[in-house]
Amino acid sequence: MLSGFFISYLEEIAWGEPIEIKEAKTFDEQIDLLEKRDMIVEDRDIAKFILGNVNYYRFSAYWLNFKNIDDTYKENIFFNNIYSIYMFDKKLRILLMDLIENIEISFRTYIAYSLGINHGTMGCKDSNNFIDSVKHKKFIEHLNTQKNKNSNKEFIRHHTIKYQGKLPIWVAVEIVTFGALADLYSILMPNEKTFIKKELCPVNPKLIKVWLPGLAMLRNRCAHFGRLYNTNFSMIKIKSSDKEGQNIKNNKVFAYILAMKHLTADKDIWNKFFIDLQNLIQEYNKIIDLDLLGFPEDWVNILSK
Repeated sequence: MLSGFFISYLEEIAWGEPIEIKEAKTFDEQIDLLEKRDMIVEDRDIAKFILGNVNYYRFSAYWLNFKNIDDTYKENIFFNNIYSIYMFDKKLRILLMDLIENIEISFRTYIAYSLGINHGTMGCKDSNNFIDSVKHKKFIEHLNTQKNKNSNKEFIRHHTIKYQGKLPIWVAVEIVTFGALADLYSILMPNEKTFIKKELCPVNPKLIKVWLPGLAMLRNRCAHFGRLYNTNFSMIKIKSSDKEGQNIKNNKVFAYILAMKHLTADKDIWNKFFIDLQNLIQEYNKIIDLDLLGFPEDWVNILSK
C-alpha cells in the first residue's frame, strides 16, 4: 500500500504547478546544444541533414554512454562516429530480421503440421489436445481477434465464404503473432515437441519454450526500429554446451544470436547470416564496442561451433 506521504507527493505532481516541458528546438539549435556540451560536429550541414532524417530523441540514445554526469560529452566524441554507430545498429537489425523470419516461418510450418497430422484440420480448437486449457483459451481468443482484424484479406474471405469462417490450423498459424505462436508451442503435447525437435532442430523443448518468446520480443524491437546497441534485454537461457569456458551475458543481443544459431534449420541461411555479420562488424570495427552487444572476444569461434 502507498504511504500517505507518497500519495500526497503524487497529488502534488498531478494537481500542483505545471511541470515545464522542454521547448522544441530547430535543427540548428540542436547542433548548437551538442557543441555547447562539447560534442565535436565536423560538418554542420551534414549534421543538420542527419537530424532532419533521424529524430534527435531517437539519435540521442546512441550517445548516452559517451556523456559525463553533468551532461557534457567525454573527450573527442565526434558526431559522425555516433552516426556510424546508429547505422551499424540499423544494419544489424536488418540482418536479424531476416534470420528471425526464417526461424518464425519454420516454426509456423512445423507447429501447424504436427497439430494437423495428430489432431486433424480443426484440432487446434480442442483444449484436450493441449497441456494447458487456460493458455489454450487465450490462444483461441487471440486467433479470433486476428481473424477479425484480417477479415479483408483474400484468404480469410475465401474461408469465410466457402467454409463458414473455419480456419484449418495451417491457415490459422499465418495470422497469429509470433508471440502467440510461441505460447502455442509451449502448450503442445510432449510428442509434438519431440517431433519438432527431431525434424526441425535438435534442441531441448525446454529451451525452445523460453527462446521463442525472447525472439518474438527481439523481432518486434527490430520491426519497430528499436535500438540493439548498448541495450539490456530480458535474460535468456544459454545452452549448456555454449556456456563451457565462456562468459556470455544472457541479457545482451549476442545471447539471442546464439539461440538463433541453434534454431535455424537451414544451415545455408545461417552461414550467410554469419558471413554477413562478420563483414558488418569488420566494417564498423573501429567505431563500435562489441562488449555493449554482449559479444565475447572469441565470438567468431563460439558461433562457428
